[in-house]
Amino acid sequence: MHPLFADLEENDCVYFVHSFYATNCEESVIATTEYSAELTAAAAFENCCGVQFHPEKSGEVGMKILKAFCKM
Repeated sequence: MHPLFADLEENDCVYFVHSFYATNCEESVIATTEYSAELTAAAAFENCCGVQFHPEKSGEVGMKILKAFCKM
């Protein structure tokens, strides 16, 4: 598990609002989601992380992710 998600639990959920997603980045994918197909939810490469969802709108789960990012 990537350090960004170290404090998350099995059924934690985040807030998505976009209708687009990253493709052709399989080697950097650290999280996916299912929405009619498997979509990239987060990617990381070296010291860069990016998420497709909104941690700031994801309540306590989002706070866990933001705190983990700060620890990195």
